[in-house]
Amino acid sequence: MAEADLPVEIAFLASHGVPPAELRQAALAASRLGVSPARQVIASGLVGEEAFYRSLTHEFELSFSSEAPSLLRGGDVSAIMREGVARVAHEPGSSTRFACAPPAGRPLRRFMAGRPQGRDDLVIVTPSALARALRASNARMLARRAAGLDEPGMARFSARTGSSISQKGLVLLMVGLLAALTTLAPVGTLMGVALALGPVFFGAVVLRLASLMEKPPANLWREHRWRVDEGRLPVYTVAVPLFGEEAVLDKLIGALSALDYPPSKLDVRILVEEVDHGMRRALAARRLPPFMQVVIVPRGAPRTKPRALNVALAEAQGELFTIFDAEDVPDPQQLRLAAARFLRAEADLVCLQARLVIDNTGDGWLASFFALEYAGLFDVFNPGLLRCGLPIMLGGTSNHFRTEALRKVGGWDAWNVTEDADIGFRLVRAGGRIADLPSATLEEAPRFLQSWMKQRTRWLKGYLQTLISHLLAPHRLLREAGLVATLTFLVLALGTLLGTLGYPFFALGFILAVLNGSLLNPDSPLELLLSATTLTLTGAGIGVVFLVPALGAWRRGAVDLWRWLPGLPLYYLLVSLAAWLALIEYCNRRFVWNKTEHGLARSSRYRKPPE
Repeated sequence: MAEADLPVEIAFLASHGVPPAELRQAALAASRLGVSPARQVIASGLVGEEAFYRSLTHEFELSFSSEAPSLLRGGDVSAIMREGVARVAHEPGSSTRFACAPPAGRPLRRFMAGRPQGRDDLVIVTPSALARALRASNARMLARRAAGLDEPGMARFSARTGSSISQKGLVLLMVGLLAALTTLAPVGTLMGVALALGPVFFGAVVLRLASLMEKPPANLWREHRWRVDEGRLPVYTVAVPLFGEEAVLDKLIGALSALDYPPSKLDVRILVEEVDHGMRRALAARRLPPFMQVVIVPRGAPRTKPRALNVALAEAQGELFTIFDAEDVPDPQQLRLAAARFLRAEADLVCLQARLVIDNTGDGWLASFFALEYAGLFDVFNPGLLRCGLPIMLGGTSNHFRTEALRKVGGWDAWNVTEDADIGFRLVRAGGRIADLPSATLEEAPRFLQSWMKQRTRWLKGYLQTLISHLLAPHRLLREAGLVATLTFLVLALGTLLGTLGYPFFALGFILAVLNGSLLNPDSPLELLLSATTLTLTGAGIGVVFLVPALGAWRRGAVDLWRWLPGLPLYYLLVSLAAWLALIEYCNRRFVWNKTEHGLARSSRYRKPPE
C-alpha cells in the first residue's frame, strides 16, 4: 500500500513523523474491527490524541490550543461533542469564533473535505479538551439534567418526591389502627398481623424454592460457540463512578486495562465529582490508556452515584453500557460475553446481571457472612428467578445494558440511593427483560461493622425509596409490568423490608410460642390456622435461609464457608438493625449517600498474588 493509498483521515500523519508502515497496519486493523482508522491510531497508542490534532493543525495551517477557550452556553452538549464544533464566547480583539475537535470517523472526514486552510476564525482542540470546556460552560444545566430537575426529569416518577398524600394517609391509618388494636388485644393483633403478612412471606419462600430447583446453565467459558468476531463487537461504554477512592485507584486502572476488548471499541469513563479534589489530583498524576477518559461531574445535589451515571449516559458512545465500582475486578472477558449475549438475543433483552463475588473472605467473620450472602444471591437466587422469567433487584455493579434502553426510561433516578434496584424494574416496566450473565466480578466486603452497617442501611433505605416511588400509581404499575412481575417486585421489595424489620419480633414470638406450648396446642380454629401457617412458613423459611447460601457456596467452590452457616440467624439480626436505621434515615436523611470506604481488604481468595 503506497502512502497515497492510506485513508485520508490518517494519511497526513506520515508527513509528521509517523512511519507509513505502522499507519498501514493501523488501517488494516481498523478495517478488520469495523472502526475508523483515526480511532484505531489513537486508541492503539500509535499516536497520542494531542499529537494527532496538532498534526491536523499543521496540515491545514490552523492554530491549536491544549485547552479549549471559553465556550458559549446552551445547545445539545452531547450532539456538539459528537460533531466536534462549538461556538466560542466572544472576546474583544479575538477573531476566534469556533473551537473544533472533529471526532474520528465521519465528522473528521467532513472537516478535512471542507479544506479549512488557514482560517483564523477557528482553533483546533482535542475532543477531550472540548468535552471539558463544554461541561464547564454548561455545568448548571448538566447538573440539573443529571439530577432529573429538568422538564423531562420532573415528569418522571422519582424518589425525589417521596410518598404521596394517599400513601402517607394509609400508613398513618394502619399505624394508628395497629396501635389501638395492640392496646385492646395484643395477642389477637399479633395473630392478625401474622396472617395478613403470610402471603408476602409465602411468596418470598416460594421464590427461593423455585430458584433452588432451577438447574445452573452450562459453563459458557468452556465453549467457544459464544465468541463473536471482533468486527461485529459494538462500542462499549464503561462507567466507573468514584469518590474518594485513591486507595484502590491503581488496582482499578489495572482491572480496566486488563479488559479483553478491542481498545478502539472501548469508551471508559471515570466519573469524578467536581468537589473531589483529592481524586482529581490522583488521576491527573497517572497516565491513563487512550481509551479511558476522566469526566468531571458538575457539582450539584444530590451527590449520588446515579447522578454521575446520568452524566456518563448523556455522553456515552457505546451501543452497550456497563458499570463497575471502584473496587471491582471483573473477569477480563466479561464484556465480550455480554456483547455476544446481546447480539444473539431479541431486542427485548435490555440488561444482563453478572455474578458479584466477595474476594476478601479471609478478613474475618463479617466478610465471610457477606460472601455467603452474595453466593446465595448471585449464584442461586437471581439466576433462578431470571431463568423463570421473573425480574430481580439488580446489584449495583456489573450490570450490562443496551444504551438506548437506558435512555428510553430517562436513565437513573438520581435521588434513589439504591439506584440499581430501581433502574432494573424501570426497564421491566418499559417492556424489557433481564438475564443472567455467568461471569464473575470480584468485590470487596467491608471489614468493619460500622462500614457494613452504613452500607446496608443505605441499601435498605433505597429499597424503601424504590417501593414507594413505584407504588405512586399502582394501577399504572400493574398495567406496565403485568401481574406476575408486579407481585414478584412486591415480594422482593416489600417482603425484604417487612422480613428484615420484623425478623427479631417474629423469631422471639416463635420461640415463646414453642416454649409455652401454644403453637403446638391451639385452642381455637383461628389459632389452629395461625399455628399451621406459622409452622409451614417458619420451616420452609429456615430451610431456604440455609439452603440458598449453602448451594451458592458449593457452586462457587467455597464450601469452607459452610462453617459460618449456623451463625446466619445472628447475622440477620444485624441486617434487621440496619433496616430500622434505614427507616429512621428515610425520615430525616432521605437522600444522604452513606459512602463505603474501599481499599481496606487484607486478603484475597481468587486473585493471584503478584509475581
